[in-house]
Amino acid sequence: MSRKGMINIAGVSEGRIAPIISHILGDGKSQSLVVVPSTVRARRLAVDLSFFDSRNIYVLPAEDDSFLQYEARNKDDLLERLKILDAVTAGEDCIVIAPVLSAIRKLPPAEQFGSDSMTLSLGEDVDLADVAARLYRMGYERVSMIETRGEYSIRGGILDIFTPGADAPCRIELFDTEIDSIRTFDLETQRSDEVLTEVRIGQCVQLIRDEAIFAQGSERIAKAYDKRISKILKKEGNSETVYELKKRKDQLMEYAQNMVNLQYLERLLGYFCEETDYIWDYMQEPEIFIDDPARILEALEVHEKELAADMTSILESGRGIGEDFAKVSGTDDYFRLYAMKGYIFTPFVSTIRNAPFLDRLIEVNSRPVPAFSGRMDVLKQELENYNKQGYQVTIVCSSDERIRNIREFLTMEDLKGIKILKGTITGGFDFPDKKVAYIWEGDIFGQSYRKSRRRKKSRGQQIKSFSDVQEGDYVVHETHGIGKFLGIESLMVQGVQRDYLKVKYAGEDSLYIPVDQLGSLQKYIGGDGVTPKLNKLTGSEWKKTKAKARAAVDEMAEDLIRLSAARMHAKGHAFSEDTVWQREFEDTFPFQETDDQLRSAEEIKKDMEKPVPMDRLLLGDVGFGKTEVAARAM
Repeated sequence: MSRKGMINIAGVSEGRIAPIISHILGDGKSQSLVVVPSTVRARRLAVDLSFFDSRNIYVLPAEDDSFLQYEARNKDDLLERLKILDAVTAGEDCIVIAPVLSAIRKLPPAEQFGSDSMTLSLGEDVDLADVAARLYRMGYERVSMIETRGEYSIRGGILDIFTPGADAPCRIELFDTEIDSIRTFDLETQRSDEVLTEVRIGQCVQLIRDEAIFAQGSERIAKAYDKRISKILKKEGNSETVYELKKRKDQLMEYAQNMVNLQYLERLLGYFCEETDYIWDYMQEPEIFIDDPARILEALEVHEKELAADMTSILESGRGIGEDFAKVSGTDDYFRLYAMKGYIFTPFVSTIRNAPFLDRLIEVNSRPVPAFSGRMDVLKQELENYNKQGYQVTIVCSSDERIRNIREFLTMEDLKGIKILKGTITGGFDFPDKKVAYIWEGDIFGQSYRKSRRRKKSRGQQIKSFSDVQEGDYVVHETHGIGKFLGIESLMVQGVQRDYLKVKYAGEDSLYIPVDQLGSLQKYIGGDGVTPKLNKLTGSEWKKTKAKARAAVDEMAEDLIRLSAARMHAKGHAFSEDTVWQREFEDTFPFQETDDQLRSAEEIKKDMEKPVPMDRLLLGDVGFGKTEVAARAM
């Protein structure tokens, strides 16, 4: 029976769709796109799919819809998107999980992507000047010494480059014009690691520096803005709106003519591309999966309301015109997926809103496994029931130690026929009709991925009020690392004047943080008289520093676990029951608070009765949102 369109698989949600997707794809080579409601859902599904499927799995980062000019913008998400686009266009066997807003994002035509990509091989003759010109077109930044992805340097006959998809930078050495060696190297030590025979270099921007494309875009910007300005002049005369539009036109023309600020111009794709594509157009006959369309439509509805409000503000203030939003994606772009062949997962058997048609409906009986919360007796009973019903049971553990513990438990309780596999899933589940069950270690011990909460991070000197930090102080941002506080600046954002904390990073990078996010900073604590090294806003140095700290914490945790295990196995001492004399002693001398404790409580009460300083009031729920890199309105 041939398929006409979408197949609705009803009765499954969350991690239960992962084994079904893997089963549908089978062992053959393929590319797949899984569209989900949110980034959180995408990351959770990536964990589950990584356990059930051996293909490379990517999560397509979300993109904001800001039409503001950013002083500094993190390129990590952009480079991750380019890495994924490069992988799918190269035909890699993979699964791409995309939040719906990322999946429906309009992109430059797929045929343009990778047109300047190149592969440099050992023994090949190359012209470094030609290579540099192509790297410029692909959006690479030339620096004296590379620090992060998207950068390259040329020193004599040596080319260092860090491509978006690489785990480490690459050093290419030439003998005259011939490539003599290709090696990866460590950024910190500069020592060579792996010897390569070739390196593939892909682009670092979605919109490549093509002079014809940008010349055409510049003309379209001028024409559209002149037309809008002319209408306003006839209606209102030479107003403030006209002044703002002329200023914005000049800025956009400068960007387009000089081919700079490309990451911002990609938001104005309509001026540079008549035709656009989606992520699935970049892929090779992808299998489409849609997870929970009801939640997807809810996410789209919320997004479109927020975007409409932003667009209204921008248009009314003269900071943009309608043509700026020509390629903004919405619900109609999502509905294009329904016309393709694929699968739609729904938690219940119900009609899917706005679907043009469905090929057929398949009902699946599934359910989550119960939470045992450390009750091994309950686990034993459940496993015995599974065995009686002829289930194939698999217990999934994340560590060798947990596997040993579970194996010892099964042996002690004489429970046979139960598999134990190493890996991670977000929660256990059960398919009664297929008599298949997966139990995650978190379901057993009460620390499941599903219910885990992010621990509150310890901050040595968290900045709680403006008096805690002075201009010139070094501060630490959780995401971006060490910077220098330069004071408070007032910026116009979406027609509203707001105060922002300005933090300088290495080079010309600056970060603007809304005042209501003052708590995201903490004072730098270092040796007396030692000036810290500023991090680069988009570099990898801060990530490595945090990774080393996590490794040290993990090592300490392992030592504590070993110590705890040794204590549990050590022979203890059984104390006798409390005597009548001990109970009488405890009744006679009950615990009493000390004077210090009483004074502390009184002081706390007095502090609570004090009026709240004005600078602390500014840190309330003002409603600035979660934007970390602030912007200057154009």
